[in-house]
Amino acid sequence: AQPSPVIMPVSSFTAPDQGHIMRRTLSALLIPAALALPHMTQAGELTDLAAQVESLLAAGDDTGAIAAARDLIDKTWASTNGLSFRSTELVQEPVPFYGAYNPRTNNAIKINEPIYIYAEPEGYGFGSPGEGLYSIGFFVDLKVVNASGETVGEVPNITELDLTSRHSYHEFHGNLTYTLNGIPPGSYVLQTTLRDKNSARIGSFDTLIELV
Repeated sequence: AQPSPVIMPVSSFTAPDQGHIMRRTLSALLIPAALALPHMTQAGELTDLAAQVESLLAAGDDTGAIAAARDLIDKTWASTNGLSFRSTELVQEPVPFYGAYNPRTNNAIKINEPIYIYAEPEGYGFGSPGEGLYSIGFFVDLKVVNASGETVGEVPNITELDLTSRHSYHEFHGNLTYTLNGIPPGSYVLQTTLRDKNSARIGSFDTLIELV
């Protein structure tokens, strides 16, 4: 029998630069309001907010339009059914800012080499720790699956990601670092699951690696 693998986690989170919070254009913010949502009342509310943004822009009220657009994205975000991921990448090193990642040129990982993964979750909830603060947080689970579909390692609650801020960030990014020990060379899928601390939402993503 193969020895049980040892999975060493390291995780970190760097708060996004405030200058990146409103990266998305107003036109991109308006699109979700036209999409079908689980409840018609929510869809109608979003459509009304989108019309309000357009009206304020037409009136030259840029500040009001941006505030209404924030309200629109907040309500769209709260109407989602689960966690999704705008981006997940195998990267060369931990990422300092949202979107500032350098993907690896290949997925070949040397035995005992740290594995850096970057993730941009979406649809998470916000906690209220007090004093006007917002909290974002996730429990992280890891499963390692070989090319035959067999689970060779599984670690619930391998690490956590947390942020407390005065802003309800929609552009949260997490750095995950895994080191796999005791696993032979071959193809593996790293199945990472994030469980939202502030809602019942759960989301997973796969990362394919080749241990060499």
